[in-house]
Amino acid sequence: MHSRQMRLGIISDCIHYKTLDGKVGTENHILLRQLQALCSYYSATLICCPFGEYDPSKVISTYTDGSISFTPVPVVGGDSVKAKLKLITNVSAWWKGYKAIDKFSDIVYQRFPNNINIIGFFYFYFKNKKVFATYTGTWKPYLGEPKTYRFQRWLLEKYFKGLVWVYSNQVLKNKRILPGFSPSYSAAEWDEETLQVQNRIERIEKEGIPVFRLITVGTLISYKNQLGIIRSCLLLKKQNFKFLLTIVGDGPMRQELKDFIQQQDLNDQIKLVGKKNYGELRELYRSHDFVVQAPFSEGFGKVPVEGFFHGVIPVLNNISMAGFMTGNEERGFLFDASNERNLAETLQKISSKIETLPQMIENGRRFAKGQTLEQWAKEYYQTVTNYFEKA
Repeated sequence: MHSRQMRLGIISDCIHYKTLDGKVGTENHILLRQLQALCSYYSATLICCPFGEYDPSKVISTYTDGSISFTPVPVVGGDSVKAKLKLITNVSAWWKGYKAIDKFSDIVYQRFPNNINIIGFFYFYFKNKKVFATYTGTWKPYLGEPKTYRFQRWLLEKYFKGLVWVYSNQVLKNKRILPGFSPSYSAAEWDEETLQVQNRIERIEKEGIPVFRLITVGTLISYKNQLGIIRSCLLLKKQNFKFLLTIVGDGPMRQELKDFIQQQDLNDQIKLVGKKNYGELRELYRSHDFVVQAPFSEGFGKVPVEGFFHGVIPVLNNISMAGFMTGNEERGFLFDASNERNLAETLQKISSKIETLPQMIENGRRFAKGQTLEQWAKEYYQTVTNYFEKA
């Protein structure tokens, strides 16, 4: 059966909401765009995912593809005993979701790691269902990794009956495990940025970068390490280095970061702007020159690639795929986030080689052209179809 005639089932732990006017959306704007791109290859799609209570303060994007429908499961998660007990009590609700997906679909796409798909793995394994998956976490084991993540990687590598895309630039011995990427933008959006990028390059060639305009994007949580970036910026201020930092996102560390910025008198240099939707984030990228990311663990960093689309140069903590992203400093820079002085030193170093930045921007743009939503969806569709046709 050709995939365009097939029906797709998707299981994800991404929380969705129904708006006051009946539309379905999520705060994970990029995942929504990816799923809509993939669903264009199938006649209809049913998504099994948790639904939360909507309130107008949420910054969400809504689905526009009428072929996509939903079967909700309860919102669960957390590390407390109460949260774990809630997982157990909601198994029956998830089971109904799996049954709905099984009945509806010809093939199932599962997104790991998450609690919903641990049980879902066994359900579809014993159903002998056609399946494929993405593992969105760090594929290589790392210090402090949750045991459930390690367990899910083991299941996927040893027993999963379909293809699995993972975020790795290493040689993968298992032929079912494929290196993948996580796109944010379309080919048309790449084209839309061409004139803006040309103007950016001309500005840098003419004026240099008198003030380093930095942006970092992500949930405000300890392992994303925004506090480390702020501490490095404090060192820059003491060195009279001219910079502005915009921090995009929200999360449990927001108040701590806000207090630290105020205590260190950094309000003029650092702005916490909260969550931004897709369009607002694009405008922010256009007004910044460097995207700085300092996470202690990372699967595939979408933010640096988003930066490439807009001509923004990434400055990344040297972990996971950061070296691959920056092309060994052909299109970006690396630093060591375990030493807050290293980021400050790296930015100082960049200020002494401004003449190399236009070529870096061009290199990043070429890299980004192969990382579009269309490329991603086409690769999944063609590879999965060929795999099951040969099976």
